[in-house]
Amino acid sequence: MKAVLAALPLVFMLGAVACSKADPVAEDAENAAGLEQVVESANATAEAVHDQADETPPAPGTNQSEPVLAQPTPGGVIPALYQGRWGMVPADCTSKRGDAKGLMTIGDTSIKFYESTATLTERRPAIATSFSGLFAFRGEGQAWEKVMTFTRTGDSLKRAEKDGSYTYRRCA
Repeated sequence: MKAVLAALPLVFMLGAVACSKADPVAEDAENAAGLEQVVESANATAEAVHDQADETPPAPGTNQSEPVLAQPTPGGVIPALYQGRWGMVPADCTSKRGDAKGLMTIGDTSIKFYESTATLTERRPAIATSFSGLFAFRGEGQAWEKVMTFTRTGDSLKRAEKDGSYTYRRCA
C-alpha cells in the first residue's frame, strides 16, 4: 500500500508532462486547399462504381460476376391451374405503385414475389388436388431453397410451406 502511495506523485507528474506537449495535429493540417478536387475525384469514382454495380449481387461465398438463376428441371412445369396473378388482399391486385407486398405471380416455371423470385427445380409428390415442388429462391442478394405446396379451391389458392400457410385470391 505504501508503494502505491509513493508512486502516485510520479503518475501525476507523467500525466502533466504528457498533457503539456504541443497539439499532435500538424499546423498545415487545417489547410483545405485542394479539398474540392479530392471531393470531385471521390464522387466521380463513386459514380463509376455505382454505374458498374449489379443490382443483384452474387450469392455470398461465390465469385460470380453475374447471378446464375436456377434452371427448371425437364418436365418441371407448374400446372396452368395455378398460374396467374394472386393477391393476399384486394389492393395487391390493383396497386400501380409497386407496393403490392402480397402479390404472387405464378408462371410456368417460376413464381415472382414482392422481393424475390422462385424457380421450380424439382416437382414433388402431392395429392391429386395439389401441386408441390422444390423451389430455388433469389432475392435481396441471397439465395435459398424451399418446398412449397399449392392447393386451389375456386378463386382461392393456398400456399403451404414449412413456416406456415398463406391464402391468396385470384386477381381479376
